[in-house]
Amino acid sequence: MRLAQKAYATGLTLLSLLVLIGCGKHYWGKAGASPDDFARDSEECARENALYRGGTKEFGTVLQDQYKDCLRSRGWQRAQQSDPPPPGWYRGIEGDQTVRLNPPASQPPPTTR
Repeated sequence: MRLAQKAYATGLTLLSLLVLIGCGKHYWGKAGASPDDFARDSEECARENALYRGGTKEFGTVLQDQYKDCLRSRGWQRAQQSDPPPPGWYRGIEGDQTVRLNPPASQPPPTTR
């Protein structure tokens, strides 16, 4: 009987650990970066790695692996955090749902002299 109790306790411990590991979402962080920095980099990476819907580039599905690689190439690290995340961690695009992609910031027209 003692062996059965030990096996039960071990199984319960493993189940508890799996539940704890699964709790939390993935966020992106980069030392010294602001929310605006993440928003800019995330939007640019999303636009660069999207399959667009319709005739405009307003909506698309972001290719997750390429999006994540793009953010990593800009110095961002992805990690699982509790919710709400600690300061300096931001939620990126997750999954393959269609998202609205903001157009790039417009450049001022060149000045003429």
